[in-house]
Amino acid sequence: MLMKKIFTFVMCAMTAMSAGAQEFNLFDAADCDADGWLWLNTQEKIDKYVGVIDEDNYTVNPNGKIIQMAFANIAPDYPATTADPDIIGTDKAGYVIGQEGYVADEAFKGAITIAGASAQMSTNGGCLVLNLPSCSTISLMLSSEASMLGRTLMLTPGYGIDNDDSTGEDKWIGHTKAIYSKATLFDKLHSLGQWKWETAATDHGRTNGDLTFVSENPVYFALQNCHKYPIYVHAIKVTTPKQESAGISDLSANSGTNGPVYNLAGQRVKHASKSILIQDGKKFVSK
Repeated sequence: MLMKKIFTFVMCAMTAMSAGAQEFNLFDAADCDADGWLWLNTQEKIDKYVGVIDEDNYTVNPNGKIIQMAFANIAPDYPATTADPDIIGTDKAGYVIGQEGYVADEAFKGAITIAGASAQMSTNGGCLVLNLPSCSTISLMLSSEASMLGRTLMLTPGYGIDNDDSTGEDKWIGHTKAIYSKATLFDKLHSLGQWKWETAATDHGRTNGDLTFVSENPVYFALQNCHKYPIYVHAIKVTTPKQESAGISDLSANSGTNGPVYNLAGQRVKHASKSILIQDGKKFVSK
């Protein structure tokens, strides 16, 4: 009888652990492939999910789209990070269209192009920003014609991307924090070509070694390009520890887009006649 009780207790504990580990895809299943990846290969998906940061403060817009773009902090032009369903990334070897050896059927179509930095190993490149209501995992499908140099940043609304306070006392509240930095030729995110990065939420470095983006509360992730060559983000997969039923966006005027807006069920909740996806870098205000 005692053994039966123990067995029943163990089974219940295992069930509870399994339930606690359940993950949900943040993006609408109708927009994703069978593995849950959101491919940025149609204008409809870009209009639905992609916007821009809070440009005046050069940081995440917590009231904006789930996926946001940040321009490179390079005067005087501030090159834009852009979204284009027709742009072609590199093939598996890192070759681009027109380059000898390029293999067309190995390249991905559609991407957010993260603007390059002023030089390799510089921390002024553009960013892919994720405005997440909660987070279990972040996966990115990337390509580049050069070694991928970059870093992940934990952002706080109101604090600029360039306002790095990685050693701040409060590890969740405060300035921008560098979580995972691989931004040298000898210590890079990945080599040239294509890379499926499935541990972006949990990879971390020595400075903030106890911090990850895994959270049951809102968390703001940025991937900053630290090379002069662009990084193409072709697909994104985000899972959450709970079903997020909040609308994808109930956008204010400074959200960076005035195109159609949908909730997680794919229902349109707002519409305007035109969508603007490329920010005006000249609005940059450094904090």
